[in-house]
Amino acid sequence: MLEILYYPEGSRGPVREYLDRLAKDRPKAFARLALDLEVLAAEGGRSQQITVRPLGSKLWELKREYDGIQYRLFFGIRRGIVWLLHNLEKKSAKTPKDDLELARKRLKEVMRQ
Repeated sequence: MLEILYYPEGSRGPVREYLDRLAKDRPKAFARLALDLEVLAAEGGRSQQITVRPLGSKLWELKREYDGIQYRLFFGIRRGIVWLLHNLEKKSAKTPKDDLELARKRLKEVMRQ
């Protein structure tokens, strides 16, 4: 089983704050993402129950579409820990370059620990 932590401190960070807001504003979308994270922790990225894709250089993306919005959680795995690095909501297929660069920057910091 993998442990889920939030960049940069483990229990707190931008993704945790986003999920907390989502739980209040859109509880059904939050519930689906929370379940996806539980599956990721239990089964890893190869699970058939969730959509995960590699973005190169040890960066991964958890994808969830709900109610016309594409939710993305970017993460890296190091020593049995899934580090949630960045999130975004989008309506187009293409991921903005700035978001990918930020996730990669945070991943480098996590991998140095």
